[in-house]
Amino acid sequence: MHAYEWALRCPCLHHRQYQRLRHRLKACLMSTLLVPLPAVAAASVPALPMAPCIKRGQQHWDVLVVGDEPAGVMTALELVDQLPRLTGLPHPRVALVTEADTRLGLGGKITRSGLAYLDRNQVPKDMWDVLSPFAPSSRLYERFLRLTGVNHIAVDRRRASTALAKALGQARIPMLSQADLVGVAREGRRLCLLQSRRYGSLGADLVIDASLGARVAHLAGVPFQGGLGPGELAHQSLALGWIFEVQGLSLHQVRVLEEHFTQRLLNPKDREAQAWIKRWPRYRRDPKQLQTDLLDENGDPQLAYSNTSDSADQRSPAMAIAFHGQSGLGTDWRQSRVRLDQANIALLPGRLSFNALLLRNNAEQNRLVLANQNRPLPWMRPYADKVTAFFKRHGAKRVEWMPELYVRSADQLAHPVAVLGEMEMANGGVPHNQALGTFSYFLDFRGGIKGIPGFPKPTFNYGYRHTLPRELDNLAVLGPAAGYGGLGGGAGRILELNISIGQGLAIASGLALADGMPLAAIDPVRVAQFMPPGFIAYGRPSNATRMHLVLGRIRYVLDGLWHRQDNGYWEGQQLGEAPKRRPPHLRPGDPP
Repeated sequence: MHAYEWALRCPCLHHRQYQRLRHRLKACLMSTLLVPLPAVAAASVPALPMAPCIKRGQQHWDVLVVGDEPAGVMTALELVDQLPRLTGLPHPRVALVTEADTRLGLGGKITRSGLAYLDRNQVPKDMWDVLSPFAPSSRLYERFLRLTGVNHIAVDRRRASTALAKALGQARIPMLSQADLVGVAREGRRLCLLQSRRYGSLGADLVIDASLGARVAHLAGVPFQGGLGPGELAHQSLALGWIFEVQGLSLHQVRVLEEHFTQRLLNPKDREAQAWIKRWPRYRRDPKQLQTDLLDENGDPQLAYSNTSDSADQRSPAMAIAFHGQSGLGTDWRQSRVRLDQANIALLPGRLSFNALLLRNNAEQNRLVLANQNRPLPWMRPYADKVTAFFKRHGAKRVEWMPELYVRSADQLAHPVAVLGEMEMANGGVPHNQALGTFSYFLDFRGGIKGIPGFPKPTFNYGYRHTLPRELDNLAVLGPAAGYGGLGGGAGRILELNISIGQGLAIASGLALADGMPLAAIDPVRVAQFMPPGFIAYGRPSNATRMHLVLGRIRYVLDGLWHRQDNGYWEGQQLGEAPKRRPPHLRPGDPP
């Protein structure tokens, strides 16, 4: 046992001595040893109470969640758990409304887009003695993994859709699908009504827009920053993906194919394979680079590597080179509209899910796809047919394409209450006392962005205030369209991060309803104090020294001890159970 743990637990200390030592240790660590994280700039927000909307709609809800993306579904479930505790409402009125046809699957990108390979929180190695490498970043994401049956990485779209629908039903959350939203009604700084061709006027005290493209926020006239940032970035967008599932090929057979293609590409007498290489400018200019990319340090072919039992990552471009060569397709975005990338492979029952096909994209086309319910555009189908032909030629029995594209980015809030951009992430994220948790992931611009180099992987504290537009008091935008400052969307697009943010947003919503105040007027420190224990913030600047990392780990352990003392209210709470009710003005740990 470490000395500081012994000191805090020692039974020889009287309660008053214990409290005095505890606070001295905390003050010493916070003020002397650790460099504080910079505060995130925030706009001034109105502090006046919100008057109820005059227009109530044909149906009225406490909170309307728009969009059936996983973050929206899980936030709706969290609202039903949090609102009774925070507002005293025994049966809160929460509904989920979406323009999608949920008969094709409930869960947005993990069902209709088929995103089976989940990008997980990548805990830094220096924290592995206290956290597992894929430790969930929030209790709500942990609940999502349990609901959908995820072991490590892979989520089965069929099982996930069934599980999410069942959870909504058990929570008595109505699902209003194929809503066809055509307009909104505002009263001053409040969004009061959504107009739906199918359901008429839908009123709500609060609205959480969790749709991929922030459909409701756009209808409400909230300003957005186009593309991926100012200047030339305004016209750019992350590549679209079209995920496909392959039956009749095992992972072993994929590796055999990779080895076969590698041998051909490295054989100078194989004229056909040498012609394939000429389609790749980087290898045409530097033949040695090809060998580096195809072989490992022992000179063996780099084959798909499995870090977990339910996933694999292609490390070699051999299969992509063979596909482009056999299909007669270029590889430079200036020459071709598609690229078969090194695949993220999810191992599902009886099939493999490939997240590999990238489609050239820009901001204008991205908006068109979002407006078209993420459905593939006509020019994309012939390329999918070429991929199908390639895999069937090499042993696949069936290739199934998902009904919707995987959209990675969207226009972002132009004026969020607080920005959570690439610079804020690199500096460690939001202040420790406002943090809902910590997330660590690369700013992943799959397909690349012209003129933008790579960034170090940030490990940052996340909050929720970047989801709040300054223009409206009762609206939040949850997802890639939130205020990520452009390039921050490289991490802000990740499903796990947005589900975790949704937990804090549900708490903020409960406090806003209880106090009758705008979302932006709720103190983020207060929201962080209501987050369940066990998910302690440990964000750090990307340039943190080794000493900072050591001290940060000590702080993490101490915070864990303090949280166990301060959050007895949460002890014994099980996921999905309704917590004990407590007046909204009290904080966790306060006497009732």
